[in-house]
Amino acid sequence: MKRSFAVALTAVLLLSGCKTIEHYQHPEKTYAKRMFYEKYLNPADPFDARVIEALNAVRAHPTSAAAHNELGQLLRAKGFPKDAEMEFEYAVDADSHYYPAWYNLGLVREAQGNTAGARFAYGRTVHYKPGHAMALFQMGLMEEARRDFASAIDYYAKAILIDHNVLDVRVNPRVVDSNIMHLAILRAYPNDHAKESARFQGAPEAVYTAPEPGPAVSPQPAPQQIVTPAAPVTSPGAQAPPPPVRPPTPW
Repeated sequence: MKRSFAVALTAVLLLSGCKTIEHYQHPEKTYAKRMFYEKYLNPADPFDARVIEALNAVRAHPTSAAAHNELGQLLRAKGFPKDAEMEFEYAVDADSHYYPAWYNLGLVREAQGNTAGARFAYGRTVHYKPGHAMALFQMGLMEEARRDFASAIDYYAKAILIDHNVLDVRVNPRVVDSNIMHLAILRAYPNDHAKESARFQGAPEAVYTAPEPGPAVSPQPAPQQIVTPAAPVTSPGAQAPPPPVRPPTPW
């Protein structure tokens, strides 16, 4: 009976990604010795100093889920994915309801090819945090990868309705990895899509057109208004006789 229970417990731990039963039960033993990655940390480097500070916090509080989660994120960014995975496992071991560590654990497992472990971690994320949009999106990607398109579209649609940012490539670069996202959008907005596509057109606005310029108007009068002057009289016979000269009146 005990043997069967131990086998069952081992199977559960392997499915959830934990390495050994000892690791699952006694995480504090890990920090009694110098960590492998410590020799690569330079205290003079600002980022490495953050890693050292987070490691000291874990040593001081080995049962703090938040401390393990913080150290795991730093180790992943530093380039130690296996050590990061261990920290996320310690975090959910310390507090099974701590959904940020479940989600981070899913990411790091998926990146290492542990599909079953990643799916389990994403499922725990959604279980403890219903409506976790990014976890739903990641689950959609995994279902699409194994060609379960119906489930993938369902996960995508739920994620879109919860947080539109999953469609923003600047926020979620992996949105471009999906080939069926347009179907998920139609699932999420079946009526809104039709409404938004109905763009009614009103009467066109009147456009003012300037009249074309006509011929230039001359300042001179029209030809019919010009009076031709008479020719000058130069013939003496044609000239009028001068007025008669009256004799002076005597005084």
